[in-house]
Amino acid sequence: MHQVFAAARVWQLEHIDRLPNHAKVTAHRIFGVERWRKILASCESHKFKNLEDGRDNLLQLCYETLQTSGFKDSPTDETRTLANMELASIVYVDEQIYKMENWPIYVANKKDPKSLVGIEQHFDVVLEYDDALCIRYIGTIDGLVLNRNRGDRLTLDENKTANRIGDGWQLSFDMSNQITGYCGASTTVFGFPVFHSRVTGLKIKPTNRGEDCVPIEPVSRNAESIRLWGGWVRHTVQEYERYVGGYENAPRYTHSCMRYFRPCALLSFCADTPEGRSEQFDQMVPADLSPSERAVQDV
Repeated sequence: MHQVFAAARVWQLEHIDRLPNHAKVTAHRIFGVERWRKILASCESHKFKNLEDGRDNLLQLCYETLQTSGFKDSPTDETRTLANMELASIVYVDEQIYKMENWPIYVANKKDPKSLVGIEQHFDVVLEYDDALCIRYIGTIDGLVLNRNRGDRLTLDENKTANRIGDGWQLSFDMSNQITGYCGASTTVFGFPVFHSRVTGLKIKPTNRGEDCVPIEPVSRNAESIRLWGGWVRHTVQEYERYVGGYENAPRYTHSCMRYFRPCALLSFCADTPEGRSEQFDQMVPADLSPSERAVQDV
């Protein structure tokens, strides 16, 4: 779905923001030349006269992005399926397309298509503390946009997918460490302070009950919140380093066993005996790298 979000932003960059050369360079960076050519070839009409035609064009772009993503349905997961993602794409496009003019994509230089664009920007930064401790921090910024209703205020544009988007889920972003950290990292990536964000939550399996796509704006941070976030990062890393070689001695925070409204994937591991955990641990295999890790693994 994050590939769909990126494709929608590229489409906006070309057709709403009127920067086709920037869109082409950005699409090739994210999807590669051949895949983007294939995606565009599937669209019935690359040119259109109005936003109503554009909706169909953009939806076709989203469908083809999904079909070329390499994703396959799993027999054990009835929620994250291509069919549900296509339905979610319809909801997302209908929510976003008529707002795009009010949220143009950030472009560092409109005359240079190779300049920095606020779509799918990976970051690889180092947090340096007063005592010279350094911690590497990586991630991916979904988007950076300008808020026309707030004097073109620069705003992170984050996408989240979820099974439930209730009040508790929405309020979590008031304190979300990810949003805080991304505001800090964006200051390094783009070269200016970024203290505001817009978060768009999307249900992967739409229910047509009025909360399938929920925009949360503004989500704001300040220098103090970033300073406190830096302390949390340090504490978390030091806890990891303290117990990474001896997980049996690590404290158990059982309130996390059902976090995000579902059982933790390691629940059966933690509930086992020490001998059973050792046996399970020996059978574990390395997890696939995240997109952010893949982007910086050779750096």
